[in-house]
Amino acid sequence: MDQINDIFSSCNRDMEKIFRNLKEEIHRVRLGSKSIVSFLEKIKIKCYESYFPLIEIANITIIDDMNILIQPWDKSIVSNIDKAIIDANLGFMPTNKGDHINIRIPIITEEGRKNLMKKIKIQTDKAKILIRNVRKKNNQNIKKIKVSEDDAKIIETRIQIITEKYIQKIEDFFLYKEREILKI
Repeated sequence: MDQINDIFSSCNRDMEKIFRNLKEEIHRVRLGSKSIVSFLEKIKIKCYESYFPLIEIANITIIDDMNILIQPWDKSIVSNIDKAIIDANLGFMPTNKGDHINIRIPIITEEGRKNLMKKIKIQTDKAKILIRNVRKKNNQNIKKIKVSEDDAKIIETRIQIITEKYIQKIEDFFLYKEREILKI
């Protein structure tokens, strides 16, 4: 029975990880300043012979939907912040003003929004494939343990229910993101 519970928990854990990774990737799709601040905060900046998250060494201010101001507490690390933001490849270029950094987020056109949706659709389809691969792996693990054929079918049915739950979560998240991106 422990082996069966291990299979279920492994299945849930692996599928949840796939879903979290997808959400993280899709959340990188930005439309305005509010959606990128969370990524900026986590960028690691090399300074003082170590690495620190940007939020720990600077103030990040949202000026409006398309502008962000970053003011480091120590003006000597402005160039390090500038370089780290460029290296993060978030789709915009920071402007180093000497004692602070301005970020102007370009406006996304309707065509750009549709292209973003195509990329997101590809990512969600890949995530669904990964979910199904986890199901397949766990169904194979069932065959390795000694259970009756009837019990194996019951376990496979439970794994299928878990799979469907995560496929639905992915689909719901895709639809949510589609509404968010395509609304003007």
